[in-house]
Amino acid sequence: MSEGFEKLKDIGAQKIHERTHIAKQYVQAILHESFDTLNKIQFLGFISILEREYSISLDDLKAKGTAYFNELHPDEEEYNNVFIASKKKKSYTLFYVAIALLLFIIAASFSVTNFSSTSTDQKAQEIDNANIKSATEVISPSLEVNTDTNISQDGNNTIVEEVPTEVAIVKKSLKIIPKFQLWVGYIDLSDHSKQQKLFSNELSLDPEKDWLFSFGHGNMSIEVNSEIQEFNFKENVRFLYKDGELKKITFAEFKNLNRGSRW
Repeated sequence: MSEGFEKLKDIGAQKIHERTHIAKQYVQAILHESFDTLNKIQFLGFISILEREYSISLDDLKAKGTAYFNELHPDEEEYNNVFIASKKKKSYTLFYVAIALLLFIIAASFSVTNFSSTSTDQKAQEIDNANIKSATEVISPSLEVNTDTNISQDGNNTIVEEVPTEVAIVKKSLKIIPKFQLWVGYIDLSDHSKQQKLFSNELSLDPEKDWLFSFGHGNMSIEVNSEIQEFNFKENVRFLYKDGELKKITFAEFKNLNRGSRW
């Protein structure tokens, strides 16, 4: 076995867990080569963290684990395909942003032109109204007397003004904010498409969709509709986000919602 792997064994599962925040049970599984307690995406993600944190090479262990998972699931897609797909999505996203920007410029130009036309029509209408008012004052001076009388009579009446009630609008949001590096697998329940990410910064998702989550650990904050919920789980944890509400679920519930699959 490689020197890097021997170095990890000498360090021990507890210290590795404290430094990398990988769940201790997964560290022990890697050190004992017990691949049956992991899935392929988790295994490769944890190997990547260990190589970076300790500046070592775990190619032999990676090859051995990959061979195990390929034999167990020969039709499973390669880990790197996830990242290639992400890059393609970014290219498509830039294309759609450019189209949206062009449409916005066209709409803005139309709004300015329409506003100028409306302002001109409004000024002409104000001039016409002023002329009508002047003519009315010349022809019917007695109207002022009647108006004063009506105002005097109406002064005794109580005027009730309706004050519109302001309704607070809650902005929908769904954000995952890890306290340190976090692996997450998330499933779009509308089509059961799966994605995974290893990140340290904020991750925003579409709050209009229903999601199924699996986390490498639970030290994080989750914002739902501008309300932040704090979590502090050392082990892996799973959540269901449905109809704008977040709920912690068991492994059995996760597996059932995921069509019988662990991930």
